[in-house]
Amino acid sequence: MDSETTGLGTPIDFVEVGVVSCRGVPLFDSLINPSCPIESGASRVHGHTAESLASQRRFHEIYADLLDVLWDKRVVVYNASYDRRVWDAAVGRLGARAALAGELAPWECVMRAFAAYVGERSKRGGYKNQKLPGGDHTALGDARATLGLIERMAEAT
Repeated sequence: MDSETTGLGTPIDFVEVGVVSCRGVPLFDSLINPSCPIESGASRVHGHTAESLASQRRFHEIYADLLDVLWDKRVVVYNASYDRRVWDAAVGRLGARAALAGELAPWECVMRAFAAYVGERSKRGGYKNQKLPGGDHTALGDARATLGLIERMAEAT
């Protein structure tokens, strides 16, 4: 899974979500009209604006379909802690309708695995996070790039 968002600050919301299977087949791909403003820096990265997303559905309108795709699956994300923070914020706004979301399996972070794979040490002693190689700043494109990275790391071991 991958997403594009309104930025790094709060409030935060999705502007695009994409999910691929372990074979790269698209399972979900949707633009989303966010519930908060899009930071200019985020818009420069992914190209989405309030105007370009005005006719898209809101998160609450795509939530059930997205939850169906993620249910009983390993959710693997490049920067899982960030995407999970956005997920928790978006689902939190849904209130009672989001009761099942807490039952999803823990999300797995490919960025951490790739950092260890690269082996570049950070000043704090851990591994330095790396940018996603091959991503195109679309949710579906970055989900595919993440899958490709998983395959590359698996082939090397």
